[in-house]
Amino acid sequence: MAVRVLPWLALSTVMALGCEESKSTQTESEDSGAVGGAPAGGSPGTLGGNPAPTGGDAPSTGGESPPTGPTWTQDIAPIIEARCVSCHVAGGAGPFALDSFEAARDMAPTSLNAIEGGRMPPWQASPDCRHYPSERLMPDAEKALFRAWVEGGLSRGEGEPVVPQAQSLAFEPDVVGRVGQPYTPDPARPDDYRCFALDAVFDTETWVVGTQVVPDQVPIVHHVLVYVVPPEQLGTLEALEAEDDGPGYTCYGGPGVGGLGPMAAWVPGMQPTRTEPGTAQVIPAGARLVMQLHYNTLNSPAVPDETELHLATTDERPSFSIRSRPLAHLDIDIPAGEAEVVQERDFVERSREPVTLIGVGAHMHVLGESIRLDLVRANGESTCLVDIPKWDFNWQQQYAFGPDAHELVQPGDTYRLRCVYDNSPENQAVVNGERLEPRRVTWGEGTTDEMCLSFITTLEPYGGVVSTCGGFDACRMGCEDPNGLECALVCGQSDTACAQCIMPQVFGEGGCARSSCGGTLAPAGTCLRQCIVEAVTTNGSIVDCLTQNCPAEYDALSVCMDAALASGACDAGLSACGIER
Repeated sequence: MAVRVLPWLALSTVMALGCEESKSTQTESEDSGAVGGAPAGGSPGTLGGNPAPTGGDAPSTGGESPPTGPTWTQDIAPIIEARCVSCHVAGGAGPFALDSFEAARDMAPTSLNAIEGGRMPPWQASPDCRHYPSERLMPDAEKALFRAWVEGGLSRGEGEPVVPQAQSLAFEPDVVGRVGQPYTPDPARPDDYRCFALDAVFDTETWVVGTQVVPDQVPIVHHVLVYVVPPEQLGTLEALEAEDDGPGYTCYGGPGVGGLGPMAAWVPGMQPTRTEPGTAQVIPAGARLVMQLHYNTLNSPAVPDETELHLATTDERPSFSIRSRPLAHLDIDIPAGEAEVVQERDFVERSREPVTLIGVGAHMHVLGESIRLDLVRANGESTCLVDIPKWDFNWQQQYAFGPDAHELVQPGDTYRLRCVYDNSPENQAVVNGERLEPRRVTWGEGTTDEMCLSFITTLEPYGGVVSTCGGFDACRMGCEDPNGLECALVCGQSDTACAQCIMPQVFGEGGCARSSCGGTLAPAGTCLRQCIVEAVTTNGSIVDCLTQNCPAEYDALSVCMDAALASGACDAGLSACGIER
């Protein structure tokens, strides 16, 4: 089925604190061991920064001999609370609960096996790259304490039973977005991608400081992405909804409408998210939210689903707004049968001002072996942003640096993305009990396709929200040719949302560039695609990129597009983004 927007623009639909796909079958790591929760901090041998208790001197109760090793009440409950129960509670991401002495005791041997095997707590990022406030790394001292508890007879210890409390960023929502009626996925389409306009109304500009997607039918909901659709794009959204019967519309790749986002996401194990003090995600007055759900019914029956979005908002005007942008290596090429295929691409930061980087994400599919993102300074110095040496498709997340570890990226610095794949016969997916034959794999939306993708999350000074392309008119007043292609490209980058709107309208399927200038668009296509992606991801200049990388092709395209713009051939597309001639 055709993608509604250009596939190289649809990459921005993948989750910024998450992933485009989620797990389709349970893995060994899901079936065994304790899943780590929110961090307690501290260093090896400590719990939350305090010395690890010994628990060996607890007095006896009920006439029994006093325990000689670690006990639940003194030693193990704090570990479980710090590392496990944010997932392992009733209704949580973990397959069983660990929120009581009895539950933890019964699962202790299995948990120990998973802990010592490195499968749990789940944390992909290498600490040799950098540390993150949210990391779920269990120090060796805690592992040894847990083993001693198991080998010592699983003693409870004295006192009242300790009930671990889940450490999370949960909040009471003041905005709840719903579809309005349940949707049952199409069982004839095992991977059913469906978009829904939520019923939440935003009469005034809204500042969001907390997000949580609440999936209804977890066995069939594999990922959720939420986008902000500015008021200027509501007509396009209504047209997409009208094309399909029932609630929502089919939406592979992205929501099919230019807008901001993703602003919220969910994958298995995802916790609520909160922004740093003084920061927020901004929803313009009159905007709507569109929620994309990826349903998979290969292993579970199709049942009605009513997934919701919960938001926490603030009345305090933020100093900074948060944006998520994709870095995508679209030209990956993975030959059939090869066990180690390295794909690497550099993205130059072409912005004219320094960029404040506050976190990154990473995404590959099932052939992925490792992924790494480095920041290479103009002077050659390199800083590791994230390194996942053993990729696990079932555990994808956002890696926030924390308020004290932001990276200031200077114009001319480079993001270096490196992805490694295993396309050997032994590493192929099993479908209907049969292992697939290796084939050449390139970029694509399907699980058996691949991606090499990282998200960067940035802070931008907040100056108030205007319309999607509200800065366009003021910008083009300074253009040498206000109606030419160069002016449209430069001013179309007044913000990310404007670029995401204009580019598909002008260069996408049905856009005026294809109908009016197809002959000159084709030779410039690859260069244009790369420059648009780079501009959207790094907020750099499309024109600078085209001029440096394909000047002859860009000149030819400019001549044709200047005439098309002057004739009014592009008016309808620009009007959809709030731009009038």
